[in-house]
Amino acid sequence: MRIPLANLLSKSPLPRVGELMTSVRTCADKVPELVRALNAGDQALVERLAKETSILEGAADEVKNLARAEMPVRLFLPVDRRDVLRLVSEIDAVADCAEDVGVLLTLRPLIVPTGMGEVLEEFVDQVMHTVGAAEDLVGTLDRLVKASFGGAASDEALAFVDELGRREHEADKLQDQCAKALFRAEDELPPVAIFMWTKVLNKIGDMANHAENVGDQFRLFVAR
Repeated sequence: MRIPLANLLSKSPLPRVGELMTSVRTCADKVPELVRALNAGDQALVERLAKETSILEGAADEVKNLARAEMPVRLFLPVDRRDVLRLVSEIDAVADCAEDVGVLLTLRPLIVPTGMGEVLEEFVDQVMHTVGAAEDLVGTLDRLVKASFGGAASDEALAFVDELGRREHEADKLQDQCAKALFRAEDELPPVAIFMWTKVLNKIGDMANHAENVGDQFRLFVAR
């Protein structure tokens, strides 16, 4: 089957990737709200925000499915289609983790341990800075495509990748501080609460990890 050249040039070869990132960011933005509600002891608000997060994750899934379905079999670009699909998966995983945080916080009411409230919010804020850095990086995609993933656009993208890595590292350090605060308070918490808190902290941290993986995919694109 012949594909008119005009059709190839008129359509984005990477459809909906930016739209997916925007949708995922909207979902992820619910996590700071969830943590603030938890810190305030407002479980009813936690329950409501968790439902909203699930709805937004479903909306992100719809965009992800469209991104996969509409992606051309042949990209006519110096990147592999499988690598682009991995990028889509890593972006989507941020929203998956955000939804998981909401689900975990509704399985049983959790009390924020003594001494962890402030650093927990700092941790979440840094995770969101990391997700924001991934969003900035995805925003360079159109310029990268037009520059065939080289030149000044490539240098700009790599600068964003480096910043993304720094932010994720800062998030890791704050996650460690949260874990230390959790175990300092282990005498006031039942073992199941410590177990649940560990899962919550890991899921929040995974949001930053997947955001960093977005950077790794971009580094792969421009290194070719």
